Amino acid sequence: MTAGNAHDDALLSVRDLRTHIDTGDGRLHAVDGVSFDVAAGETVCLVGESGSGKSVTCESITGLVPSPPVNVVGGSATFDGESLLGRSDRELRAVRGTRIAHVFQNPQRALDPVYTVGEQVAEPVAIHGTQNGETPRDRAVDLLRRVGIPRASERADDYPHEFSGGMQQRVAIAIALAADPDLVIADEPTTAVDVTVQARLIDLFRELTDDETALLLVTHDLRVTASLADRVLVMYGGTILERGPVGDVFSMPAHPYTQALFGSYGERQESTDPRPARGDVPTDGCRFRGECPHAVDACTGGDQPAFHPVEDDPAHAASCVHYAPDGDSSSIRAAAAASSPTGSESPSDASLSPDPTRSDDSRPGVDTDE
Repeated sequence: MTAGNAHDDALLSVRDLRTHIDTGDGRLHAVDGVSFDVAAGETVCLVGESGSGKSVTCESITGLVPSPPVNVVGGSATFDGESLLGRSDRELRAVRGTRIAHVFQNPQRALDPVYTVGEQVAEPVAIHGTQNGETPRDRAVDLLRRVGIPRASERADDYPHEFSGGMQQRVAIAIALAADPDLVIADEPTTAVDVTVQARLIDLFRELTDDETALLLVTHDLRVTASLADRVLVMYGGTILERGPVGDVFSMPAHPYTQALFGSYGERQESTDPRPARGDVPTDGCRFRGECPHAVDACTGGDQPAFHPVEDDPAHAASCVHYAPDGDSSSIRAAAAASSPTGSESPSDASLSPDPTRSDDSRPGVDTDE
């Protein structure tokens, strides 16, 4: 499936999505012409530095952006053949949480402080029922156990403030899965958890996609991307610069920005570049041209460059003038091997997958409350 062309088997289809944010300093083009598909049972990962538009893209799809000052100004998003944009809040509530579930980066956005976590996980089960006759309480405890909450039957009666940040994230994942959604949109769902719990959550997400649940995943972690993704979308400046199967993008990062992004990851495969996407990203031509070592006059003006196949493979494409039929991408290709996280290996064969025997207790922000 290619992200630029509509496919009948796409569960979610996004075309030329544009979202603007009105600020005191003017209008920010937060999402600027984003197009992609997600099929049933497929995992698509959105990767890119902070501020590149990943979260706003996901929240624009289901009408969760605060309007104003954030406004979806163009494009389309269809889910199972039905348009999502322009629908009323009531109509969207019938889809959100049942067929499309969100896992937010900040779990406090999803948890109500006056209800126990068990009540919050059980609520969508009570509303929508279960397939195997479980009681809502039993289903809630089972989900809490699956996401790695120790003593789940006891802790189901605790309140969100009695959980650490990492454990609140796990509860938020359990709530998202409670109604057996067709699509899970997960924004950094494995942050602030130790590597053992991360591995458990990765296995859980794999089980979901094996059951034909689709996953749209936002993550900074290349290990998680390598472990879960079928396809990767690389975002910068509100738009997608490269797309393709995870093995192709990891072994041959084709766009200069992808190379820079991958090169910013250290030995532990976590971003060592704290800079957000710059505020002076141009709104015409290639959004990355201001920092691209390969920028030429053709990168300026007009729309973001068209996607061109990499290695004659239409599934792997880069939005770069150098990959056009009359371009010369030789110097960019030469730099690909140096920035590849895997070299000639596929991601699943390389050392990117989480190692459950390794402790990350010394890493700031990691939740080790077991």
